[in-house]
Amino acid sequence: MQNIQSPCIKVCQHDSAGVCFGCRRTHKEVSNWRGYSNEEKAEVIKKTSKRRNIEGESPTVFLR
Repeated sequence: MQNIQSPCIKVCQHDSAGVCFGCRRTHKEVSNWRGYSNEEKAEVIKKTSKRRNIEGESPTVFLR
């Protein structure tokens, strides 16, 4: 099985709840991504599809 790639789109800023505006992962999920199994990565991606950023908050212009 091929390794699941990071969903990072290089918009690396988080809202006040700690959710990235780009990939919708939390700080912890971003930090731990390389150590996750494919099953754990798939679960994170599933969770990110349901997450939204805090209403009224937006990233400042910064692309990594």
